[in-house]
Amino acid sequence: MSVDIQSELISSRSNRVVKYLKSLGIARNRQRDGRFLIEGVRIVEEAVEREGCVEKLIVTPQAMYNDRVSAMVEAANEAGVDIMWVADRVMDYISETKSSQGLMAQVRPVQFTEDDLGKGQIPIVVVAHMLQDPGNIGTLIRVAEAAGIGGVVTTPGTVDFYNPKALRATMGSIFRIPAIKADSLEGFIERFKKKGYKIAAAMVSVKTRYFDLDYSEPTVIILGQEGTGLPVEAYNLTDIQISIPMATMIDSLNVAGAASVILYEAVRQKYATGGEITKR
Repeated sequence: MSVDIQSELISSRSNRVVKYLKSLGIARNRQRDGRFLIEGVRIVEEAVEREGCVEKLIVTPQAMYNDRVSAMVEAANEAGVDIMWVADRVMDYISETKSSQGLMAQVRPVQFTEDDLGKGQIPIVVVAHMLQDPGNIGTLIRVAEAAGIGGVVTTPGTVDFYNPKALRATMGSIFRIPAIKADSLEGFIERFKKKGYKIAAAMVSVKTRYFDLDYSEPTVIILGQEGTGLPVEAYNLTDIQISIPMATMIDSLNVAGAASVILYEAVRQKYATGGEITKR
């Protein structure tokens, strides 16, 4: 690729496109435009592999000394993706991290549907209800992909999938595993009960343990906030409540930790019956 980077370099924070990119740090703007930003070499590589996902690469000249960045820019240019060259100070202005790698991308979400939730190697769907911590929701998505389940669903009031901290925690899983926003918890549960799913919820101090469930059966698992748990109306939608045994001084795990424990019991059960999960 032959380009005069210096002639195209944007060095002003007041540039119209720079202001727009900065605005995508706000959830309502992401939701309005159906666009979000990702940053860092690894996650941008993941997005570039999804055809039609990346709309714009934002790159500093210094980042081109990284062979992986240089290769991505070359591939993106050949695919007709817009390349935007920015000065370090502009990248630092747009970036949500303290030490930018000099590479960002403007991205469209991968459009998954509820039908995609039934395609997991293990027939489990996790519903994250009213979660507020973006690191938790991002890690939950990562764990869900690793365990080979159908996907992750959020309810209204849950933190945005495309929050910068959540995106970093997914480490690219957001582009591969179905991640769906439900219209309401009640509506989603009603639809999946009709599909034959049993509905379970994680709860502190109930007698049924998480390893007592048969995870080979289609199951929706509802997880709430660590501090407040699930509201009564959520429990009223369930067929069964499960708990994770805890030592005396510990009441609960954070949501990502609890999800890891439960989902890998489902993986264990699959292997115990002669099955396995494979890379997709």
